[in-house]
Amino acid sequence: MPAAWLGAAVNVYIGAETYEEALTKAVHFLRHKGMVFVDLIGGKVTQLDPDLWWDGYVMANYPEHRDFFPSQHQIGAIVSQGLVFHGPFAGWD
Repeated sequence: MPAAWLGAAVNVYIGAETYEEALTKAVHFLRHKGMVFVDLIGGKVTQLDPDLWWDGYVMANYPEHRDFFPSQHQIGAIVSQGLVFHGPFAGWD
C-alpha cells in the first residue's frame, strides 16, 4: 500500500478446510507482506463457493477489477493447494 495511506482494507482469499485455518493463513500472509492485521471486515469470515467464483462473486462484486482476480479455472487449483491471495486495497489517508 502507498506510504501516504494511514490504513487500508483488503479481502484475503484462502484455500482452507476451516475458518480458523483460513484466519491463521490470512494473518500470516499479511504479516509476511509487512502489513498489520487489525480486524476482520464486518467482524466475520465469509465462505465462498469456488464453483460460483467467477460469475457469482468476481463479476457480481468486482467487474471493474476482473483482470486482477484469478479465473474460474485457476481458482480450483488455488483452493485445492491451500493458496492465499488478496483482492484490491481500499485505502485512506
